[in-house]
Amino acid sequence: MSAMRHTLETRLSDPDLSVGSVLTDDLREWMLRELRYPVLAVNTHEGPPSQSVLWFDLDPDDRDVILMNTMVRRLKYRQLQADPRVSLMFEDGLYWVSLRGTVELDAEFQPALDHIMDLARRYHAKPERYEGQERVIIRMRVEKVIRHDLPASAINADE
Repeated sequence: MSAMRHTLETRLSDPDLSVGSVLTDDLREWMLRELRYPVLAVNTHEGPPSQSVLWFDLDPDDRDVILMNTMVRRLKYRQLQADPRVSLMFEDGLYWVSLRGTVELDAEFQPALDHIMDLARRYHAKPERYEGQERVIIRMRVEKVIRHDLPASAINADE
């Protein structure tokens, strides 16, 4: 494969599934159209993944990076330091998107604090609740996109 990222979607045996490697314009628009609460899965040393519902935003400077935030005292932070491979799931009824990738942790105090306060405003929470907290920005680089699109014809309007 060339140095360019593969951008064509691959169709699987399930006609409702598609696999790609980038956040397309329509997917980015869907993610931001309304407030969504994705579930982040991180690897644990015990084996099974640990999951958390998080606020998110899209990186304005890098189309394939999702931004999240957590406190440095949380177990999730230590788990991400040990293993940066993650998945992130968005759902809207029978439509869902699963993203896989790796994270980088940005623990610069003021940018991470500013980020959580911006997220709080976006999610209609009180930004002052986060004042003085030691935070980290989680930068997830999306490497795989799995989408489940249920066509309208598959939904029974009588149910």
